Amino acid sequence: MVTKHETSTKPASSAHANCELFRKGGRGVIRAFSFAALALCACGVTAGFAAPELSRYKLDLGSEVRVFPERARDARQTDASGSISVLGRADYAWKGDSFKLSIEPFVRFDSADGRRTHADLRELELRFRSGNFDWRAGIGKVFWGTAESVHLVDVVNQTDGVESIDGEDKLGQPLISVSWSTAAGVFSGFVLPVFRERTLSAVDGRMRAPVPFYHGEALYESDRRRRHVDTAFRWNYSAHGIDLGVSRFDGTSREPRFDVIAAGAEPQLQPIYDQIHQTTIDVNAVIGSWIFKSEVLHQNNRIKNFSAAVAGFEYTLANNATDAPEIAVLSEYAWDSRGRNSPSPTQRDVFFGIRVSMNDVAGGEMLAGILQDVQGGGRFVSVDASRRIGDAGTLSLKLRVIDGHRNFDALSAVTRDDHVILEYTLHL
Repeated sequence: MVTKHETSTKPASSAHANCELFRKGGRGVIRAFSFAALALCACGVTAGFAAPELSRYKLDLGSEVRVFPERARDARQTDASGSISVLGRADYAWKGDSFKLSIEPFVRFDSADGRRTHADLRELELRFRSGNFDWRAGIGKVFWGTAESVHLVDVVNQTDGVESIDGEDKLGQPLISVSWSTAAGVFSGFVLPVFRERTLSAVDGRMRAPVPFYHGEALYESDRRRRHVDTAFRWNYSAHGIDLGVSRFDGTSREPRFDVIAAGAEPQLQPIYDQIHQTTIDVNAVIGSWIFKSEVLHQNNRIKNFSAAVAGFEYTLANNATDAPEIAVLSEYAWDSRGRNSPSPTQRDVFFGIRVSMNDVAGGEMLAGILQDVQGGGRFVSVDASRRIGDAGTLSLKLRVIDGHRNFDALSAVTRDDHVILEYTLHL
């Protein structure tokens, strides 16, 4: 049920949002950085402050243009924008890879959306291997799952919501973890001491509902708010082409729900983060040219307990020519027990896709797919294509077409946000 509350906080402009990035959002990064610094100290003490035996560096400089052919519902939103991004990475190793340190900062400057101008420390992580145990501490990225159309079991890292609509980009997560490798599989435990809120578009940004997001304080079920300590456990077993994972997560949901509040001159959507208890299973089986994929989830929360699943396959077409394109077809079906009441766009959806690798010098590749809602009628079309330009450049094209023509469809809020993205990345 949607309720309405009063607050005197005014919506943030783009300029104000840029300041907020380093004022409010920066505090979370600083806290996370301080946490990771403990790992760096441990690295220095243990390794005797010795110079690393292996060092690798990478720097990606990106320039991007986004064009929205259809006019937005809100006149404050723009129909085109440009941005530049910097993604750096440094990897160090000591004592024959027993100690590893990874650092990955990211920053983007956007011409239209003040909230898309943001910085994040994707990784600042120390890894230590001792016998059958692997330890991690700092800020890191953890990915779970196997499906293409929706990632049900991927729950550790928060989504960077201003980067793209598909949810593939993630914020760095402060963590401590240990993995134990045995003949019966790999057992992993995670302690997540700091929560990261999802990044959300500014009032002049695209990819948002007609009601703008509220960028003041979010609401939390836990009294500890961002300092609630989340935990996660995972068992993974791989043998004979089959990968099986069973996971458990207890803590703050990475997916906020929203409440309409009266903030200044207009209503706004305030994010609410509930506590959840979630158990998942994911399977990936390779049999010849076939890859079978499945993810299953059950979640308990204070609003409505639910289950969800996605299953499908990827088939690579036979091709005897070594220089001919490699083509694979994909199909998946996604289901959510909440049906039309689900905030997810994948309640009863069928996905069809094609993956093409050109096997040429330029490394050309493309993934195109359509996600069709068989219950509400909405659909989501995506195309991702890229190829190398010269020795140090990559040109990529992304197309997103969104059709949520019914009000109860989860895509209806962004149905006017079809867009094309053209990006050139220089790799140094």
